[in-house]
Amino acid sequence: MTARRGASLERNQYVTTAVVFVVFTGFAFVIPFLPLFVRQLGVEPAQRVAAWSGLLLGITPLLAGLMAPVWGRLADRYGQKPMAVRALVAYVVALLLTAAVRDVWQLLALRVAIGLFGGIGPLGLAMATAGCSRAQTGRAVGLIQSAQILSAAVGPLTGGLLADLIGIRQTFVATALACALALVLLVCFYEEQPRDAAASGAAKRRGLFDLLALRYVPALLVTLFLVNFVGRSFTPILPLQLQGLGVPTQRLAGATGTLIACYAVAAAVSAAGLGRLTRRFSARTLLFASLMGGALAVAPMAWAPSYASMLLLAAALGLTSGGALTLCYTIGGLLVPQAVRTTAFGFFSGAALFGGALSPWVAGELVRFDLHAIYYVDAALYALLALGLGAALPAVAPSAASAPGDAVRTQED
Repeated sequence: MTARRGASLERNQYVTTAVVFVVFTGFAFVIPFLPLFVRQLGVEPAQRVAAWSGLLLGITPLLAGLMAPVWGRLADRYGQKPMAVRALVAYVVALLLTAAVRDVWQLLALRVAIGLFGGIGPLGLAMATAGCSRAQTGRAVGLIQSAQILSAAVGPLTGGLLADLIGIRQTFVATALACALALVLLVCFYEEQPRDAAASGAAKRRGLFDLLALRYVPALLVTLFLVNFVGRSFTPILPLQLQGLGVPTQRLAGATGTLIACYAVAAAVSAAGLGRLTRRFSARTLLFASLMGGALAVAPMAWAPSYASMLLLAAALGLTSGGALTLCYTIGGLLVPQAVRTTAFGFFSGAALFGGALSPWVAGELVRFDLHAIYYVDAALYALLALGLGAALPAVAPSAASAPGDAVRTQED
């Protein structure tokens, strides 16, 4: 029975990883061509196109961050798989309708709808870790984080090629079909773990913000916010920086995409690797090393002398700090009881999403003072976070013997 349950848990992890990768890759399809679609819908001039594009790209993750705790709460009460199925059905419908919009206001309404149903991120984390022992939690989180990071590299490239090949509207249909495929995978192959009636009752009685009263949770939310803030901060300035390094204008978009893809692949490797290492080492120790390594890698990007050196530094940054979010989620998954884990992941995902949504704006403002200022800010944030971990977060010790769903036991206990 134990071997059978272990096989079921492992299958669930792979199914959830595939679902998350397919959905997030599909969502990333629209990034390269959304400004072109806005223009096709009759928006002019270029300034209005840029303003609308920024709003349309930003509104979905912003609302997803706001709604993540709500989706987590609902999943803890009514089951993770049923709520994930509802989210995927909503995605399919909204994306098919997007292919038929006739003005930019209709497009905005559907982007809002996708954001409101954006619970697949925290649901994926909770579903992958459901029933896991403490030693398995890091590996499961690492798989989900790797899927999300790789989708950021694969999605825009694939979406751009699809838009050129079949047209923008048909690309939205292709995205809907990708979400439908994810839905089939989830329905057919994911086996939800039995829910303890007492635990479900406790989840229903626990208020949405009660988690904030748990020790270490507020500090972890701040850490997640800042880690994702750094990870998303330098993307807006890359084209300007690469142009200053001598990259020709006609190759600028491709060079920027290659650099981001290089960073994303390295970060995915880091997420999976650090997730596995939590079986042997304290997650807090690994997080300290990851953040300090990130500080050492991001600072030199401010004075990189060539595109080749930027590629090397981007890969180094991905390898060192790309798994930091995985380690934060791993610590978070062990901080809270299984009965409210999805609610907790909703809070954690929301904090990370807000950090990622705010950082491009901050980077854009800092450009007024110095094009490279964001790298110094990033290095300082990483170093300060690393130095503050001892007081802010518990030293979660790896332990294969811990029961699934136990609240965290720290080395200080």
